[in-house]
Amino acid sequence: MRRSVMQRYCFYGIAILFPALVYAQTPAVADGGVLNGASFAKDANGRGMPVAVGSLVSIFGANLATSLASADTVPFSTSLGGVSVTFGDVPAPLRNVIPGDPAQLNAQLPFGALGPGQQSGTVSVVVTVNGVSSAPKPVPVVLMAPGVFSIPPGIGNAVLVTSDGKIAAPTSASASIGYPTRPIKPGEGCFFYATGLGPVTPPVKDGHDSLDALRTANSQPIVMVGGMTAHVDFAGLSPQFPGVYQINITIPNNAPIGDAIPLQIQTPDGSVTSTDKVTIAISQ
Repeated sequence: MRRSVMQRYCFYGIAILFPALVYAQTPAVADGGVLNGASFAKDANGRGMPVAVGSLVSIFGANLATSLASADTVPFSTSLGGVSVTFGDVPAPLRNVIPGDPAQLNAQLPFGALGPGQQSGTVSVVVTVNGVSSAPKPVPVVLMAPGVFSIPPGIGNAVLVTSDGKIAAPTSASASIGYPTRPIKPGEGCFFYATGLGPVTPPVKDGHDSLDALRTANSQPIVMVGGMTAHVDFAGLSPQFPGVYQINITIPNNAPIGDAIPLQIQTPDGSVTSTDKVTIAISQ
C-alpha cells in the first residue's frame, strides 16, 4: 500500500540522527533546545522560539535516549524506549526518541501545559530516561506559534498537496522529495500541513488523532503566498496525525510565479510569522 505524503514525512522527514552508544548518564536538555517540530525555528541567538500548546516539538540535548524508538500506535504513549517527558508536570505524548550527539526527542507539547486562561508563560521541561531525570529547563510557551512542514524541515519545499494529490514543487524535484510533484496554479485549491496553531474546537486529548470529529483551530491563521494573502477555507487538526494541523487554501490569483515562492503562516494579530525559507512552486 502506498504511504500518504504525510506518512512518508512523519517517518522520513524528521531529522534522524544515527544511534550511538549511550551510557547511563544524566539527561540534559540543551539551552533553547525545544524547537517547533515543523520548522526548527530559532531566534537571532540560535535558540528556540516560543512553542505552542498542542504542537509537535523537537527536544535536543545530551543523553536523552539510549535506544531508537518510534510510536507505532495512536494515541501516542507518554513513555517510549524508557523515556518520558513532562512540560510543567504534564506528561507529553512521544513520537520518536533518537539517541545521538545531540539526542533528539519528538513529542507533542500538551494542550494543558499552560494554566487555564493563560495566553503565554514559561514552562519547565523535564526528560526522564530509565528513571534518571534531567534538571528542569525553562521553555517559553504560547497559544499559537505556527510552523509549516517541509522537506527538508524548515528550509525546503512545503508539504502542500495540489488538487490532484501531488506536491507543489518543480517537476524535477520528485526524486529528491520522494513523491510526485508539479507546480500549482493561481486560483487552485490545495492544503498543507503545519503545527503550532493552538487550541481547537471541539477539544482533543493529547496524543490522539482527530478521526472522530472535525476540529477547527480557535484562532484562524493568516496564510501568505509570496506575500499575497490566501483565502483560508479550513484550519484545524489533520484527521490522522496527532499534533499536525491541516490548512486548506486557494492560491491567490495574483501570487507570484516561480519555483521557490515563500509559504508563510501568521498569527491573526500578525505578531508571529513562520519562516520565509519554506517554499512552493507556482506556474501559469
